[in-house]
Amino acid sequence: MAVRMRDGYSVVISGGASGIGAATARKVVAAGGCVGILDLNLALAEALASELGSAAVAAKADAMDERQIGAAHRKLAARLPGIRGLVNCAGIPQLPKSIEDYPVADWERVVASHLKSTYVACREIGAAMARRGGGAIVNLASVLSFRPGPVLGYGPAKAAVVNLTQSLAVQWAKRGVRVNAVAPGWTDTPFLRPKSRRGRRDFTPIIRATPLGRLLRPEEIAEAIFFLLSPAASGVTGVTLPCDGGVMAASGWAPYGGIPE
Repeated sequence: MAVRMRDGYSVVISGGASGIGAATARKVVAAGGCVGILDLNLALAEALASELGSAAVAAKADAMDERQIGAAHRKLAARLPGIRGLVNCAGIPQLPKSIEDYPVADWERVVASHLKSTYVACREIGAAMARRGGGAIVNLASVLSFRPGPVLGYGPAKAAVVNLTQSLAVQWAKRGVRVNAVAPGWTDTPFLRPKSRRGRRDFTPIIRATPLGRLLRPEEIAEAIFFLLSPAASGVTGVTLPCDGGVMAASGWAPYGGIPE
């Protein structure tokens, strides 16, 4: 039986206008819930809200700006029934670079876009849910939270998101707020194909490192997020759920000839 959202259940999704955030918005609405699509790109957020109909509201905010998130939260709370869910998908991509070629200012910007944005939304929207007596938060971690790579801002920020998720899960447990994370592998979204990357990217090395042998789809990550939001996960908090096509499980296979065909 398909899991449905309770009547009047609303979820705010930061970075909700595209990629995994947009796929999650579509999943929530399809399951009977309402969504607040929070994004810096208001035109894209409004286009998605129009597609989803009366169950969706768009709002513009820089996810790293506490005042903007507060104002957007108030706008969404005035137009949505009972905000009981929060999904943090906001963040900017980073191209692989050595530390010598990666300025501190660029590092700070990437870290803030993933870690500070998650903290700010949890502090504003998650705390409001705790005051009202319950809800569910899903933060976006990454396979690189656990398997480091040459993205020296993105990886550490996502590792910190896992720690923050665990801390808030304990802090808010007795107030009825569950806090979990999903750690995607390489997913076919605009995030994986940034405009800043020149030329067509070769995904062959990624596909070879993924036991399922393909990029993941945003809808697959959205299913994992929706599970953690839903009543089906009522006993789950403080968990980071990998949805990575088997990447982490395969990390020990290289010395034995690689992933079996």
